[in-house]
Amino acid sequence: MRLSLVLGSGGARGYAHIGVIEELKARGHEIVAISGCSIGALVGGLEAAGGLDDFTDWAKKLTQLQVLRMLDFTLGEAGFVKADRVIEEVNGFCRGARIEDLAIPFTAVASDITARREVWFQEGLLANAIRASIAIPGVITPVRMQGHLLVDGGVCNPVPMEPTLSVPSDATVAVSLAGGTPVVEPRWALANSDEVQTEGTIASWVSRGFEELMQSETVRSLQARIARGQGHGHGAHTAPADGASPVDGTAGSDVSSPAAPTITDLPGSADLIQRGRSDISTTELAQQAIGTMQAMIERYRAAANPAQVRITIPYTSGGTLDFHRANELIELGREMAGEAFDRAGI
Repeated sequence: MRLSLVLGSGGARGYAHIGVIEELKARGHEIVAISGCSIGALVGGLEAAGGLDDFTDWAKKLTQLQVLRMLDFTLGEAGFVKADRVIEEVNGFCRGARIEDLAIPFTAVASDITARREVWFQEGLLANAIRASIAIPGVITPVRMQGHLLVDGGVCNPVPMEPTLSVPSDATVAVSLAGGTPVVEPRWALANSDEVQTEGTIASWVSRGFEELMQSETVRSLQARIARGQGHGHGAHTAPADGASPVDGTAGSDVSSPAAPTITDLPGSADLIQRGRSDISTTELAQQAIGTMQAMIERYRAAANPAQVRITIPYTSGGTLDFHRANELIELGREMAGEAFDRAGI
C-alpha cells in the first residue's frame, strides 16, 4: 500500500516513530509522504533523506552521559539548551539535504509565536527546518527566521495531518506520542543516573530554589491565611453553571450554590494546596500545562482530519529527555504499530 506518514511531537518518546517505520517497511508498504513536528520532524526528515538507519545505529549506542554532554547549556536566553551539538550530529545524517530535493515529499512543522500560526517547511535546508521544529519552549532556544520567532511545531499542531492531504495515498498512518493520562515526569529526565549527577544543572538550581521558597515558614503562613479567608465573601468566586458564561451574574452575588462549590468546599482543600506546592516544580508545571494544551489541540484536529490508522504511544513510556533509551522505545513503537496494522488489515 501507498501510505502517508504523520509523526507527532513528544521528545525522546519519538524514538517509537522509528519502530513504526521499521514495521511499516517490513510489511512491504511504501511511504509516499511524511509530515512531522519536533521529534517527528527529525525522524521523518531523516527517513526522507535516507539517513534514518545510520541515525538509529548511533542513537542505540547513546549513554546518559553522552546525552548530557550534547545538551549544551546556556544562560540569558529563552531556553537553557542551545542544541547546537545535537543539530551538528543530525546535520551529518541529513547529508546537507534540501527538503525540495528529498525522494519523499516532506513537511516539517514549526510554530511562529510572532504571527501566532504554524509554519510548514517544504523547501530549504532540512537541518534548519528540524532545528526550528524541535525548539521546545523554555527548554531549547527558539530560532529566528525573517524577523519571526519559531518554536516547537507541537505548540500549534502536535500531529500535523494537513501537509499530507495533497499527496494521493491509500491510507494515512498517524503516530501520537501523548497517549494515556499524563503523569509528572522526573524533574530532570537524566536524574537517578549511575553515571552522572545533575545537581549542578540549571534546571535543578531553579527547581530546588523555588521549592525551598515555597516550603519557607513565611509562604506556609500566607497559604494558611489565604485558605482560612476563602469562602467568606472576600474574593471567593464560583465556577459558572453548565452553559453559563463566566461573566454571568453581578459582583457580590450569592456564591453558595451547591452546583458550583468554591475550592474551599472541597474535602481537604487546604492540604491539597500545600501538597501541590511541594510535589511539583515550576518546570514540571509548565510541561504539564503545555501537554494538556497539546492534547486538546490534537483531539480537535484529529476529529477534523482523521487518519485511517492511528498509533498512540503512552505518555508514560518515556521522559522528554530520555534519549538514552532508544532500543526499548523503538521496540515499543514497532510492537504497537504491528498491533494497529493488524487491526486495520494492512
